[in-house]
Amino acid sequence: MIRNSSFGPRLVREYNELNILRFIKNDGPISRADIAKRYKISKAAVSEIINNLLEQGYVFETGIGNSTRLGGRRPIMLEFNPKAGYSFGVEIKRDHARAALSDLNAYIHENKIINYEAHTPLNVILEKIWEVIDVMLKKNWVRKAKPMGIGVAIPGVINYQTGRIEESDSLKEWQGYPLRDAFEKRYEVETIIENDVKANSLAESRFGSGKGAQNQIYLWIGDGLGAGIIINGELYRGASAGAGEIGYLKPCGYISDSKRYKYLYKKQKTFAELLSEKVLIDAARKLLNKNRLTMEGYQLLVKKEEAKAIELLQEYADLTACICIDLVNTLDPELIIIGGNELAGNKIFLKYVKEKLKSGILKTPGKTVHIKSAALKQSAGILGPIALVLEDIFYMDRLNIMRYRDVFGFKR
Repeated sequence: MIRNSSFGPRLVREYNELNILRFIKNDGPISRADIAKRYKISKAAVSEIINNLLEQGYVFETGIGNSTRLGGRRPIMLEFNPKAGYSFGVEIKRDHARAALSDLNAYIHENKIINYEAHTPLNVILEKIWEVIDVMLKKNWVRKAKPMGIGVAIPGVINYQTGRIEESDSLKEWQGYPLRDAFEKRYEVETIIENDVKANSLAESRFGSGKGAQNQIYLWIGDGLGAGIIINGELYRGASAGAGEIGYLKPCGYISDSKRYKYLYKKQKTFAELLSEKVLIDAARKLLNKNRLTMEGYQLLVKKEEAKAIELLQEYADLTACICIDLVNTLDPELIIIGGNELAGNKIFLKYVKEKLKSGILKTPGKTVHIKSAALKQSAGILGPIALVLEDIFYMDRLNIMRYRDVFGFKR
């Protein structure tokens, strides 16, 4: 279920408290006097809030700062305590899962990969994940910290009201399973279930290539194709949680001359099929007559500017740009981030995408939109679920005071 992040009751003290906590987290070490000056509230109000934060353990005094030019008593500096709370991020895929333990700064303290065969029963997979989480919960600092929640990223369309997967091409056996309830029953902490690409987009927005961009699109290319959309700094899910499911777009409407895409286009029904990494590497093996060619080997040939490898890359980049052109002309973002497969970080590939994009979009958006490779790579899959948990406490402009009370347990 999507949490209600609206303002709710305007309790000034609690808003000030959360804002000051964020302030110390982002700008600390900082003194009480500097907080009062920069946040523009009275020193008495700041002292009351700081005393509460110190008592709860979410900030600590870290030493003596420098006095002003006029002299006077040197101030006591305050710093945020990231180990006052923890969250878990879980990523579930067809043949593996990952579970990670994070502090309040989204720093990953433990990260465990769990391998299994495709079509392993979901109850077996969950038990494997829970075994890993149970071990992480035994760490000394975790025992003393406050649980923030669990974020779970999984491929498919999510029903946020029930915490179940409505549709999933790669994990059909998970459809309809009460995944959120299973985690909450075991750990008695709020669990957020999210589509994997949407979670990745949130990770890139908060910690990766998208930092600072209010309107951006994360284009994921891998076994399939999807997009995560950030509008005005917040993840956009759509009325039925289907926003960004661009893999179902039909390429026939974009390809007027099939000879132009002679290596990749074989009348695939969707762009997800056409732009899959398997299609690209199969085409490369056939074109270059190298039956055991890997993606790494193909990129090496591109780097050496082997003519046929470059020709294939241009075709793949052209098709990728077709998707980007539609996204830019429809949503007018300031940034498109391309991630997913290994090719997404290839500078030559990105160059071709940019060239095609600039020639196919309206002039005004063309002046503002930028294209970048994803920065987090595999880390996005686990930082995304963690960002879901920390989002409305530390990152969203809007403040969720009701959740702040519930999670932090502060005095009312």
